[in-house]
Amino acid sequence: MNVWKYTYIKFYQFRRCLLGKMLGEDYAAILFVASFDVLLYFGVIILIDKLMDNALSVKYEPLYFALYILGMLTIEWFRKRTMCKNGAFERIKKEVENEPRKLMWGILSILYMIFVIVFFLFSCYVSRYGLDF
Repeated sequence: MNVWKYTYIKFYQFRRCLLGKMLGEDYAAILFVASFDVLLYFGVIILIDKLMDNALSVKYEPLYFALYILGMLTIEWFRKRTMCKNGAFERIKKEVENEPRKLMWGILSILYMIFVIVFFLFSCYVSRYGLDF
């Protein structure tokens, strides 16, 4: 069990409760989980660019754009491959349903989502205004 699996299944259940049964529900839940991975990736890329004195975003703008796009596509492909293919969805669903410490995993998944959003916003702030110590 990990945070991604728990978040994946809980978002799947929440979406199904809210919107009803639809096609591609498992893929939509994967996109939700992958969006947090992408935000984390973007934050790291932004901080690396800032550490390099904005060399990527100013001098090598096409490379910077390619890093964003290829990173997003790679994360989506990896999440889809590990959580949707070959019956993985059913295995993960059974694993989450049989988990005895659901409260702990729920708290950890919420903390992970909050951390990722705060980290991304922090990296955007640092990129825009810098840090003066």
